[in-house]
Amino acid sequence: MITQFFSIALITLLGAMLPGPDFAIVTQNALFHSRRAGYFTSLGVGTAILIHMTYCVLGLALVISNSLLLFNLIKYVGALYLIYLGINALFSKQAKKIFSNEKVKKTQMSRLTAFKQGFLCNLLNPKATLFFLSLFTVIIKPNTPIHWEIVYAAEIFMIAIAWFCVLTIILSHPNIKKVLEKAEKYIAKLLGLSLITFGIALTFVKH
Repeated sequence: MITQFFSIALITLLGAMLPGPDFAIVTQNALFHSRRAGYFTSLGVGTAILIHMTYCVLGLALVISNSLLLFNLIKYVGALYLIYLGINALFSKQAKKIFSNEKVKKTQMSRLTAFKQGFLCNLLNPKATLFFLSLFTVIIKPNTPIHWEIVYAAEIFMIAIAWFCVLTIILSHPNIKKVLEKAEKYIAKLLGLSLITFGIALTFVKH
């Protein structure tokens, strides 16, 4: 069980650190809104992961992965949501002033909006479903005690939250922000295009 615990920790951390929709949305909100927005976006991502963990423990992930209709529904809704977020980022104040020398003023984002964006970004990503399904299938066996499955779910949640909160702290650090502010207008465009690209890529995910 200890070996499984550390294996899951390493796989979860590496998976969270890979550039993807969650990484992009946390980065966007931390950079262009506030550290608080980054925290609540991270919390939203983590809460969605808890839901993934719950249905994996209950065995519903197998149902989702084996149902073409349900899988495609999640896939296309998730893709449309990412594209929507990407378009919003492209037309944000930061992106609109890309050819301007005017310093961009940070906009405020409510806790609920930040949380919702992180939550839906992760929840509607079928790749997350497949990732956690494979994790539970390969590492967690059918005879694994339920209390250990709960421990593993809590572990994955805490690691994901910790990573994205650390990312938020790094991106919102005054010294880092000074460097990034010089290119923030271009970063806004890049993050918007990244979210749109991730959304389009989701439509090609095979069942």
